[in-house]
Amino acid sequence: MVNMTLPNLEERLELLGDRIKNLANYYKIADDVCPLEIAARTRNFTEDELCRLVSSAGAQALIRVPKPELEEGLQVGHVDFLAALKTIKPRFGVQHEELEELMPNGFIKYNQNSDLDNLLYVPGDGLSCQLIEGDPKSGVSTVAAQLALKSGFPFIKHISVSDLYELSDSEKCRHILNVLEDAYISQRSAVILDGLERILDYGALGMRYSNEILQMLMVILKKQPPRGHALLILCTTNRRDILQELGLLTVFTGEYHVPNLSTPDDIMAVMKALSRFEPEELQSIGGAMEGRHISIGIKRLLDLITWVNPLKPDRRPVKFLEKMGEIMGWTES
Repeated sequence: MVNMTLPNLEERLELLGDRIKNLANYYKIADDVCPLEIAARTRNFTEDELCRLVSSAGAQALIRVPKPELEEGLQVGHVDFLAALKTIKPRFGVQHEELEELMPNGFIKYNQNSDLDNLLYVPGDGLSCQLIEGDPKSGVSTVAAQLALKSGFPFIKHISVSDLYELSDSEKCRHILNVLEDAYISQRSAVILDGLERILDYGALGMRYSNEILQMLMVILKKQPPRGHALLILCTTNRRDILQELGLLTVFTGEYHVPNLSTPDDIMAVMKALSRFEPEELQSIGGAMEGRHISIGIKRLLDLITWVNPLKPDRRPVKFLEKMGEIMGWTES
């Protein structure tokens, strides 16, 4: 493991103060620049990244200020530091864009009886390793992203099979270990391992999988972070049975099953949250589903809603119910 520490708030404040004073040798510093606020916004920034942030703020001011005004002297303000914060992506930060891609429709809570709110155990110190499992298109990745963001940790990384594409088993192990080593450096970290059965390169024919990756996971998913550090690992799978057969379930400190939508009320909750249907359409769809068997993953439902959305309002309920009937195997009486 790399012997590295990140500057705390006091150290960041001192470093930023020195760098801003140095910047003042070349540009005017506006009164609204607050080093303490910038230090609070830069959790998990390395010393080098903080230095680059101050330099970037100066560059942002040059872009922002019209050339005629430069004759009076350039002034670097709070707005320039905010712009710089968008350009400097800390190595030990949060992958906001990637996490947002996992939840393009936000987080829709359709089952009011869900115990999801009780799942997130944020350790003050030590390791919490959670398994989030459910059927394909049930939204396990979205749940993992929501939990990671809800933790409020300054370090959140997401690892999926696409990150490991075309890598050898040894290279896959090294990539995962590198992310975990960064997580050990940050005092409060969350890591998502998305799709464990695919990361293991599982193949149903002959039950093929990578034993090298399996053995590595058996070790790292139980490895405690350094004392005083908190690490939350969120693993997702659509094949809990495979993990059980491989003996991997024993490493988890908790499990959460992401249920399919199973009632008309569940369907209505999602459709109302999206605000894409008129009340009359919702009433028609909800009434037609009463007494019907329903079991559909939320991502599959969202795909169906996207498919019917361009249609005229008077056609959408019919097409929606027609497609749901095909998916659910409804037969007309």
